[in-house]
Amino acid sequence: MRFRQKGDRDRARSDFEQVTTLPATNEGARKALAVAREQLAALGGPVSSSSTTIAPRTIPGRRVALVIGNSAYTAVPALANPQRDAAAVAATLRNVGFQKVTLESDLTREKLFNALRAFAGEAEQADWAIVYYAGHGVEMNGINYVIPIDAKLATDRDVEFEAVALDKIMSAVDGAKKLRVVLLDACRDNPFTNQMRRSVASRSIGRGLAEVEPDAGMLVVYAAKHGQTALDGDGTNSPFVTALINRMKTPGIEIRRLFDLVRDDVLATTNRRQQPFSYGSVSGAEDFYFVQK
Repeated sequence: MRFRQKGDRDRARSDFEQVTTLPATNEGARKALAVAREQLAALGGPVSSSSTTIAPRTIPGRRVALVIGNSAYTAVPALANPQRDAAAVAATLRNVGFQKVTLESDLTREKLFNALRAFAGEAEQADWAIVYYAGHGVEMNGINYVIPIDAKLATDRDVEFEAVALDKIMSAVDGAKKLRVVLLDACRDNPFTNQMRRSVASRSIGRGLAEVEPDAGMLVVYAAKHGQTALDGDGTNSPFVTALINRMKTPGIEIRRLFDLVRDDVLATTNRRQQPFSYGSVSGAEDFYFVQK
């Protein structure tokens, strides 16, 4: 506005054009956008060659997310963090402009399958699809599972029938057109493994989660790498979620670098006891930002 008051129409127009490239994520931003459009209409005429050219903002398209926090397990002690972490992740995704964020908590196996099935339909209509899961998980014979709250897992044989394989979660995001992300905050110390009776001596049950190889265009991010367990930390949220939501809110961090920075943040916070790890790859032809510059 100051350039228009000084009579510098070209620089004023450039300033207002820059405002129109910003995301209208709240009431204040929407009002600023409306004012900028009105001023541009009033100024009229082309921007002179001496004015700064503002590159058009890359529109991320429709972005949807399913966020799950399983805390109230019936067969083992409840977990304190997953519901709080899930709520924080869901709020952040809404704040950065995701059009639909579904927050679920304390899902039984049936409800978990239903939530994934419904979200798969949402993902097919979206450009980005993200699933965040916090709760217990287990790896058996190289296959990763998330554990619903009603699982008992009395024997290793029960894992296949009472838990939900990771590939079901990956399938739920598979329909998205541009970017598919699965965030697994499920690498905690698992009380199920200590009480589980082994029916087959050769059946391996690992500490943490096993490595995965997602298809192109998908990222699977673990809160802790293979063989490690995730820490709850001393704050309201876990070290992984604290780093994740801080970085998601920061403008101009491309998603591949964002998860590298989350890893660095968690390593620093936990004195290198926990290292998040990313698997998969996305196309180098396009950059992806939670918040544009």
